[in-house]
Amino acid sequence: MQQISPVAALVFTGHMIDLPDRKAQRFPPKAEPEAAAAIAKAIKNHTSKNTIGYASAARGGDILFHEAARFHGLQTVVVIPFAPAEFVKASVAGVTNGKWVERFWQLWEATPIKQRMVLGLPVNDAAFADCNAKLLSLANEYGTYRLIALWDGKDEGGIGGTAHMIETAKAQSADVEVIAV
Repeated sequence: MQQISPVAALVFTGHMIDLPDRKAQRFPPKAEPEAAAAIAKAIKNHTSKNTIGYASAARGGDILFHEAARFHGLQTVVVIPFAPAEFVKASVAGVTNGKWVERFWQLWEATPIKQRMVLGLPVNDAAFADCNAKLLSLANEYGTYRLIALWDGKDEGGIGGTAHMIETAKAQSADVEVIAV
């Protein structure tokens, strides 16, 4: 397999692990090992020792991205739209398996303060779109970036979601790699 040239920055977007009551599943907990392996492979194929990673820190894809990137020796920056405790309520808690809340706090505490960004936005859906915009803005500072997206391929029509971030990255001429859930 041919390795693709490394980029200066990787950005991640993707689905959260489904809540137990979600009717139309996008990322069921049983898919975590396969998703983790695919994310790790994408990271390994597109990085050098100087590549930096950017992602939020929701349960599921975001946390898996940070864990895999750091395992491969990359520095990552965590960007969240509002205070950590509020973010945990909105985007991390709710799933009994996977220890997502514990993994969030481990990730948060292991991240140097200069690599943690809390945007201080109000808790609402628009905050997630603003967070995505910030992630892409930070990556754009490196000139080239690649977006890795863990996505089921369905556009649910909302700003701030995975589909919207993919669309935005493509409009910025970024390379996008979609990992099917």
